[in-house]
Amino acid sequence: MYASYPAERSSIPQLRHQVLYVAVAEFLFSIIFLVIGFLLLYTLGENILDADAVALNLHIFAYFFLGLSTTLGISGALYSSRALIAMFCSMVMAQLVFGLGSGIYCLTILFNDPGSIMSRVLHTKCLNLDHFSRAFCERTPMMKYLTLALFLQMWLIEIVGIYYAQGYVQELLDEETDGVKEIDYEYEYDYAYYG
Repeated sequence: MYASYPAERSSIPQLRHQVLYVAVAEFLFSIIFLVIGFLLLYTLGENILDADAVALNLHIFAYFFLGLSTTLGISGALYSSRALIAMFCSMVMAQLVFGLGSGIYCLTILFNDPGSIMSRVLHTKCLNLDHFSRAFCERTPMMKYLTLALFLQMWLIEIVGIYYAQGYVQELLDEETDGVKEIDYEYEYDYAYYG
């Protein structure tokens, strides 16, 4: 039992660092997604279609929520707090479910062919925009596949984050339980020896 104890303790910092790295990566992705979302809302303005506006607003809400939840993960990893890591895990899981739904909706809107008439209207509306906003407004293939790649990468990072966070919560729980067992053992030993 005592021979395996140092090996168990050495895995805790490793999981702690993995949770920290994933939480920081999720935080950076949420900032990038929020900046892109606000930038598109600002630059497209009245040129945006209603379905696109709904998709962008869902997108902004989802990644604002992710940014808030990652602060729990970063704090929990820095302070080795089981409660914060558990809350981070739960919030990222909830955000993943919501993010999958809103992301699929965004991708469906983006990949949906609006038809030749609507494509001409979009092209006319988007002529005076900058290159990036025009590519999104006109739903160019590059913008479609870039958005798809970003969503897939974000979902994968969230799944990995949930996995590491659950493992770290279990490790912290095991460490706490081992500490309680060790204290109980020392108390019983002292009582038996001195009694």
